[in-house]
Amino acid sequence: MKKKLLAIFVLIFLNSCGFQPIYNSENLKQFSLKITDIEGDRELNNFITKNLRIYDNEMYKKKINLSIKTDYKKNILTKNKQGKPTDYELVIKTDFKINFNNKNNNLEIIKKFNIKSMDNTFQEREYERTIKQNLINITTNELINKISLLE
Repeated sequence: MKKKLLAIFVLIFLNSCGFQPIYNSENLKQFSLKITDIEGDRELNNFITKNLRIYDNEMYKKKINLSIKTDYKKNILTKNKQGKPTDYELVIKTDFKINFNNKNNNLEIIKKFNIKSMDNTFQEREYERTIKQNLINITTNELINKISLLE
């Protein structure tokens, strides 16, 4: 009986307090995003523009200009006895300049991932490309979350 009363009380309280999830899908898409400048690694920039294309909608009042600068590095971590690299570190650095209501916000996102060298160079390049795409997906999701919280 006490559990039922507690459940009813919690439902009534949460319903009347104005609770609304922060990451509600309606909140995430209430802006128009325009990329004004983009420079850096071409492949990363293509992934970013592809991910952000759905936010290029002129019907919303909240208009945001975005400048993007990307940098990609593939660092050698370890080598074998012959001097051939065996482990790499992939580093993607993305700088976003967000202009909203004549206010500039900067957001720097750095993502790192370690991979092992493969015998087949084609497979290694394709794996590296997949990792790049996944890291850019995470980066753009972080950017959208940051933008959706701007007031």
